[in-house]
Amino acid sequence: MPARLVERFDVQAHRGGSGLSAENTLEAFGAALALGVSTLECDVHVSRDGVLVVSHDRDIVSGPHTGRMIHQLTFAQLQTVDVAGLRAADFPDRPSAEGLLMPALTDVLDLLHARGADEVGLNVEIKYDATAPDEGAARDVFVELLVSAVDGAGLTSRTSVQSFDWGALTRVRRADPAMRLNLLLNPRYLEDVGARPSPWLDEVRLDDGDDPVDAAAALGFNAVSPIHGRPYRSGIGDPAYRPVVTPALIEHAHRLGLSVVPYVVDDPATMGHLVDLGVDGLITDYPDRLREVLAERGEALPRAYPA
Repeated sequence: MPARLVERFDVQAHRGGSGLSAENTLEAFGAALALGVSTLECDVHVSRDGVLVVSHDRDIVSGPHTGRMIHQLTFAQLQTVDVAGLRAADFPDRPSAEGLLMPALTDVLDLLHARGADEVGLNVEIKYDATAPDEGAARDVFVELLVSAVDGAGLTSRTSVQSFDWGALTRVRRADPAMRLNLLLNPRYLEDVGARPSPWLDEVRLDDGDDPVDAAAALGFNAVSPIHGRPYRSGIGDPAYRPVVTPALIEHAHRLGLSVVPYVVDDPATMGHLVDLGVDGLITDYPDRLREVLAERGEALPRAYPA
């Protein structure tokens, strides 16, 4: 098996493990800790009163505030929204739930401390949308609140920040050089818009032929998380599947000192294929499946932290 940059494989529970529990809830994060994962992956937006809240979507899709944006609502208003059913149809085997609330990021940080989960990291995605900047907080607001929360919890050394938005990551680097940075890579976020460069690049400029992995290394990022392949919800058993993560990409990134942690991989066969290629971790909705794949290969498994 090709050498990795990390000592232990990074099992990242996507939104806490969306295939097992309601996404981005304390219940999901608690269940992931009890199962045993290396990293809790989550998304953040900013409420009207400046609270970092854990949510993938920027808009509310159910309840009394349907159709409004998170940045238009206070944290107290957001606490009236039941998020238990979000994307339940995508995971028909997931136990049904109701009455689950959108946590603040500080709630997740507190959960790590409460469980004594000293070996578990946090991977926070800044959900800044460069194509719709008026529908959420500014980059600088995201970064200031995030760095303050993580530093205040004493978890900087165990936290990485990821985004498709290069401008958000470069601002984190300036605000706190100790924070690990993970560039989410998907070709569609790098495409020019008419005669203008992709808005996701912000002040970064990629000339024709420039490699985003090279650019990520030059900017001091620590990892790249490419989409594993297309179609997104397929895998190596699908004749239509086209991999994005290849041995050449992994070797290139590793040569530059960048870890490779593809997203979001739920198919066990594809998990095993990528593990065997030498990726450093995987972001998955099903950390239980990934643990089984790793166990079959004799890999060390993350410690469990039960309630």
